[in-house]
Amino acid sequence: MSAIGNIRQILTFWLLAVLLILFLFPLTPVGADSDFEILPYVQNVNQTSAAILWKSVDQMTGSVEYGPTTAYGALADGRIKYVIKTGLPQPEEGSVIRAQLDNLVADTVYHYRVMLSSSTSQDRTFRTAPADANATFTFLVYGDSRNNPEMHAQVASASVTGCQPAFVLHAGDLVPSSGVGKSVWTKQFFKPADPLLKVTWFAVTRGNHENMSGLFSLFFEGTGDSQDKDYYSFDWGPVHVVTLNTNNDYEPGSEQYQFLERDLAGTSGPFKVFLGHHPAYSSGFHGSTKNMQEHLQPLFERYGVQLVFAGHDHDYERTIVNGITYVVSGGGGAPLYAQKHLKQNSTSVVFRKAYNFVQVDVVSGAIILTAWAVDNHGTMTIVDGAVIKP
Repeated sequence: MSAIGNIRQILTFWLLAVLLILFLFPLTPVGADSDFEILPYVQNVNQTSAAILWKSVDQMTGSVEYGPTTAYGALADGRIKYVIKTGLPQPEEGSVIRAQLDNLVADTVYHYRVMLSSSTSQDRTFRTAPADANATFTFLVYGDSRNNPEMHAQVASASVTGCQPAFVLHAGDLVPSSGVGKSVWTKQFFKPADPLLKVTWFAVTRGNHENMSGLFSLFFEGTGDSQDKDYYSFDWGPVHVVTLNTNNDYEPGSEQYQFLERDLAGTSGPFKVFLGHHPAYSSGFHGSTKNMQEHLQPLFERYGVQLVFAGHDHDYERTIVNGITYVVSGGGGAPLYAQKHLKQNSTSVVFRKAYNFVQVDVVSGAIILTAWAVDNHGTMTIVDGAVIKP
């Protein structure tokens, strides 16, 4: 037999051997993200627990492998997520799937992936909250990402460049209206935000555009015992974050007002941050929100809130009133607004008509704000900076 004939015989043998192995031991596809309508993401993170949510194309539940390395080592089953209807928890048809991760270690990066019957997602990560009250970390803020998923993707990709955010505060208006279906949520939020969703978690407040949407409470959770509420708070090292649904009643005596007063009175952390969709102070298209100035600002001043983040106006603006820094970051993708109501906000420090996000670096004894403008090509430019002291 010739040398070429020997080579062909050897190659044929190995090909048949490989085919036999694949027949006896079929491989499960890994990293088949196309099997997910909504890729896995994280909610409700604290020092010892977190929730993983996803939606598969075939509506199978699946399970989560997780651990401090890509060896994983722990497993949690996915279950259909229940939502509150008429005061009772009920399963949602075509729902997302939720898996609860418990017994986690504080200040630890966890890897996770979701296993379906047909495939397994790519590896994704998040970090648990620190136990150290003086921990240093970075978080991000932006809002109003609706309508332009291409620009939203540029903002999300730019914001994670060179940064490992502990969490993201989203100031609302993720989709155009409360009536849109899951496909619009996927197109306008989940897909463009994925550069962030695969490495961290979002704390989200309702904007006016999705205020009446039942999908909001399906996709997002409050923290701790407030999982099913629009108002909640959490601690991350020296920072206490609290949010209300500013579309709803927050006047004195209301449920939200009473929650906020109890919450702020009960925290002694050096930094207190408020997140709401509507800005107390703005010189943008919509302008300032008088009700917030009248009802919430006194609470902010009484209990030492240093930072108030909002969206609603599609721009970047920083205002200082009575020692409190008010920041509007509504440049996540929605059509930009020019400055219009400067007389309403004469104490405005910086205004920029730009797509933007805010990088918040929590360091020893201070918070450093850096506002970045992002253009259509994803190029980042610093447009503002400030230092906040306790």
